[in-house]
Amino acid sequence: MSRAAGAWEAVVVGGGPAGLAAGLQLSRAGLRTVLLEKQALGGQARRLARIENAPGWPGGVSGRRLMATFVRQAREWGLKTLKGELAGLRPGPGAQRLRLSDGRRLTARSVVLATGARFKPLPAPGARRLSGRGVFHAAFDAAGRWRGRDVAVVGGGEAAVHQAVHLAASARRVTLVARGPLKAHRLLLSRLAALTNAEVFPGRVVRVEGRERVSALVLREGREAPVRLPVSAVFVLIGAEASPWARLDGRPGVFVAGDARGSVERQVAVAAGDGMAAAVRALRWFRENE
Repeated sequence: MSRAAGAWEAVVVGGGPAGLAAGLQLSRAGLRTVLLEKQALGGQARRLARIENAPGWPGGVSGRRLMATFVRQAREWGLKTLKGELAGLRPGPGAQRLRLSDGRRLTARSVVLATGARFKPLPAPGARRLSGRGVFHAAFDAAGRWRGRDVAVVGGGEAAVHQAVHLAASARRVTLVARGPLKAHRLLLSRLAALTNAEVFPGRVVRVEGRERVSALVLREGREAPVRLPVSAVFVLIGAEASPWARLDGRPGVFVAGDARGSVERQVAVAAGDGMAAAVRALRWFRENE
C-alpha cells in the first residue's frame, strides 16, 4: 500500500468489495481519493475459496482472484491506498477529520465507511473466554486446518449452511447446530443433505468447554437432557451487527456502505453494488457542496 496521507477529497474506510467499488467510482469521477484498510485489500471476500454467484464469472471464481481484479481496476483509475485502522472520526460540514490508531490524521471533504459488519457472539458460557482458541466466526481459507477433526457450526442461515458444507470437505465430522428450520437456498440445502460427514443438531449450545482451547460443546434440544459433543473448533454464524460507525450515516459528507450498514444479504455482489451506490451519493453531495 502507498504511504498516502494528508488532505483528500474523499476517504474510503474499508478494503472489501464495498470499499473497493466505492473507491473505484470516486477515483474514476476525478476525486482525489484514498482507501484506508487495516489488513489486506479484499476484506473477508478475499479469503473465500469459491464464489459461484459473482456476475461475469461462469463456473465461479476464488475470492482472492476476484478481489485482485477489484484492486487492479480501482488502482488503474488512480485510487490510492493507505494501511491503517480508523480510531476516530469527527464529521463536519466542511471537512471530515479522521484519526488513525497509530496517531496519524487525515482530513477529507467526504468519507465512505465500508468497514464491514461485526459477527454476533455466541451467548453461552465459555464462548468469550475461548474466542480465537477454538471459537471462530469463519473458516474461509483456513478450513484445511481442521482436516480429520470434528468441528461444529452454530447457526441456521445461509452463511452457516455454507460454512458447514465448506468445512465438510476437510473435517472428519461437521455438526450444524440450529435452533429452528434451516434458512438457506435449495442448492446449499441439497449439498448439505448429500454429505455423509455432516449432521444437523436441532437445538442450542448450552456451554463451550475447554481450558486452553475448545474441547467440547454441551448441547440441548428442547427439554431433553444436555449432550456433550467433543469438537476441536466451533464456528459461530448467528447473525451480524452493523458497524459502530454506521451511526454516522447521514451526517453531511458521511456515507455508509455494504455490510457495515447491518445488511443481511452478505453477498459480494450486493456489497459491491452498495459501495458503488454510496459513491454516487457522495459524488452528488460533493457537487452540491462545492
